[in-house]
Amino acid sequence: MALPEFPQFTDIELSFKDSIRDMLSAFPLEASEYTFTNLFAFRDTYNFKVSQLGSNLMILKDTGPASMFCPVGNDRIPEALDQGFKYLEKYPGGPYFERVPESFARAYLMDNEKYIVEEERDHFDYVYEVNDLINLKGRRFHDKKNKVNKFRNAYKYEYVSLTPALIGECLEFEKYWCQERDCEKYYGLHKERCAILEMLNNFEALNMKGGIIRIENKIVALSLGEKLLPDTLVVHIEKANTSIPGLYQVINQEFLMHEAADCRFVNREQDLGIEGLRSSKMSYNPVKFVKKYRVRRPG
Repeated sequence: MALPEFPQFTDIELSFKDSIRDMLSAFPLEASEYTFTNLFAFRDTYNFKVSQLGSNLMILKDTGPASMFCPVGNDRIPEALDQGFKYLEKYPGGPYFERVPESFARAYLMDNEKYIVEEERDHFDYVYEVNDLINLKGRRFHDKKNKVNKFRNAYKYEYVSLTPALIGECLEFEKYWCQERDCEKYYGLHKERCAILEMLNNFEALNMKGGIIRIENKIVALSLGEKLLPDTLVVHIEKANTSIPGLYQVINQEFLMHEAADCRFVNREQDLGIEGLRSSKMSYNPVKFVKKYRVRRPG
């Protein structure tokens, strides 16, 4: 289904999946936001809308403060940026683009006096070597390895690749996980819950990868992801019963062992500036970050 021509925007629906994925795959960007699954799952939370400007995909976050992601394509990008800034002028506050990955910023924005380019550290993606997180070798991963070994000695478990037949069980686990953490009381967890439900309820249509861990025939951990780049898997969701020590380390390891055999890297997304989450992601020893930028005009 064709996208509307800019400046007309439309809500993101499954019927646009092939069109949007074709554009994203033709001009791949390394940041985790630039997948159809991410845009679709968070479409209500951020009121994402899409349009086509020439052959570029334009992504609007139509919620306060309104902004855009960078244009996806190679069709007169400087003009697309100009038109995007002009479009955003009708919203309160200064117009800006956000979640702009470093490759795009270096190609079109750096050392250009028309733009002010600022790092968004809270949105940097953490990227790891898949083999590092599977093998957990060396002193860097000593603590993780110990937790994995203790879990395996204490529990009899099974890992199962996710299929549509298991979605009902996953929804029950998700409900339990959120009840334990009072998701509805916290805006961030509520947003994430909405996205998880979208991914699970549309798992087959989104062509995602998933995996669960069962103990005593009960799901205790869940992971969801997809290919971001030819050599990179992105993990969108990872949830586990926190009362079981080592379970998070094991679902991380098992998911990559079974679902990322053809990938060198895994992108585990951003920390959102949450101190505990940042500490956790750093403890897995990232090999690089996907830097992202906020872009505005001077004045």
